[in-house]
Amino acid sequence: MKNSILLFLLLFTITSQAQMLNDTPFNANVVHPKFKKGYGPKILIDAGHHNFVVELGLNKPLFDVASSDGYQIKIDSMQFTKEYLSNYNIVVIWPAMPFKFGSKNQVTDEITFTTDELNALHDWVSNGGSLLMFSEHAPIDKSVTPLFNKFGIQLSTGIVVDSLNSDTPIEMPSWKYSFLKFTSKNGLLNTEHPITKGEKKNERISNILTIGGSGLTGDGYTNILKLSSSAMIKKWNGTMPSGTPNSQCLAGNVGKGKLAALGDCNGFTAMSLKSGGYKLSAGMQVSGYDWKQFVLNTLHWLSL
Repeated sequence: MKNSILLFLLLFTITSQAQMLNDTPFNANVVHPKFKKGYGPKILIDAGHHNFVVELGLNKPLFDVASSDGYQIKIDSMQFTKEYLSNYNIVVIWPAMPFKFGSKNQVTDEITFTTDELNALHDWVSNGGSLLMFSEHAPIDKSVTPLFNKFGIQLSTGIVVDSLNSDTPIEMPSWKYSFLKFTSKNGLLNTEHPITKGEKKNERISNILTIGGSGLTGDGYTNILKLSSSAMIKKWNGTMPSGTPNSQCLAGNVGKGKLAALGDCNGFTAMSLKSGGYKLSAGMQVSGYDWKQFVLNTLHWLSL
């Protein structure tokens, strides 16, 4: 049973034995909103590229937190064009695929984003837009590689593990070392970037936990979540491992705009996995880790 539980979490595979749901109760309230409700920057959550987090409704916690902070949010599935993107200040692209999630295990020559869409998105960011985008472990890493490459970021293929900097909440050798810790104590959390420093002392980030995902490398960006020398890329879902990444979160400027890119999307959710009376939580509601504040700090930095 434990085997199927963690396999489900890491593969995001829905089975008849398990459910992946938004965790309740999750307090999405922001005590001191940055913007007056309904008057903040406009955020587009992309739903036009088989973004399974959106399709499964697991983006709701982010939607609720951002709304409570005053942002104006819209979920839409139109293709990216210059005219369309001009309506928004921030675009969020959850892990995207060229086909419906769960219908295939491998990405071959399918296209997730057209060349025109990638050009329009890059131009929009370069002219002042802000982009938040996510990769994940195989096969999603391959499906979003052209998107990340468009912004000068290379992705690993497989899944990231770290035998020396991990927290394994489930005793399961097959998936050991897939829960990666980035903390002020182990030195893998960059504490000098606005995303981790916040705007006030009580907004500082000190503990972050990712779950597998992919690794990033990108010149010219600030490395927020540093992969240690003990981190490795492991074979996953039949995909041979490749790449020598050094990060799971990069942030920086692209022309006049901003980009935050993450190799794992779990932290921006607040979900629970239930199976046979067993529950495993991941995301903003997990005690001991600072994902909710990290999410807010990221949106605030993208809004500057």
